[in-house]
Amino acid sequence: MNGRRTRRMWRAGLALGLAATAGAVLAADLSAQEPPASQEKPEAQRTMVLLVSGGVRDGEIVLGPAFAYEGAMPPPAEPGPYRLRGLDAEGETLFSVTLTPGEISDGGKGFTAGVPFDPAWTEALDRIELRGPEGVAALDRSDGPRAMLVRDRVTGQVRAILRDAPPSGGLPPGLEADSARLEIIRGLPRPPQDPPERSPG
Repeated sequence: MNGRRTRRMWRAGLALGLAATAGAVLAADLSAQEPPASQEKPEAQRTMVLLVSGGVRDGEIVLGPAFAYEGAMPPPAEPGPYRLRGLDAEGETLFSVTLTPGEISDGGKGFTAGVPFDPAWTEALDRIELRGPEGVAALDRSDGPRAMLVRDRVTGQVRAILRDAPPSGGLPPGLEADSARLEIIRGLPRPPQDPPERSPG
């Protein structure tokens, strides 16, 4: 078995653990937004959140897909020796947090962190970095668009997290039948949108 195939396998295993963690965060977020029938939903509880996951496996650092969604901010990550940063195209820092990954079931370490998301970052965010004792991992504008998170609008359950989703944006096989209740969230960073063409004259 070559090294590249081995890395793909452990990255896939870590992604499954991170998907479960992200799913728990999103489901808890959705349930927190459900007030008693006699009360109105407090608007202050809803904000734009950038959800980023990553971890360490076999001494190597890995950064999972990042997704922005509207909901309640998850609890802050425990500070530690790992730094998560978002950068614009000029290298200026958009956000920066420190954290400590927790142990996951297969022996690796993982985290899922929530960062307050500025909608302007949809265009401005150029790179996400995770630095720690094992090195650095990054997502750029070529990585984000390939990632897709599919969740149930009603329960908040994460049905799929894909690193290489179809460019068309369609649902993965087996989920089409539930399309009416599913929400698709594309990953970040994304390529900047082309400016609208001007009419000649």
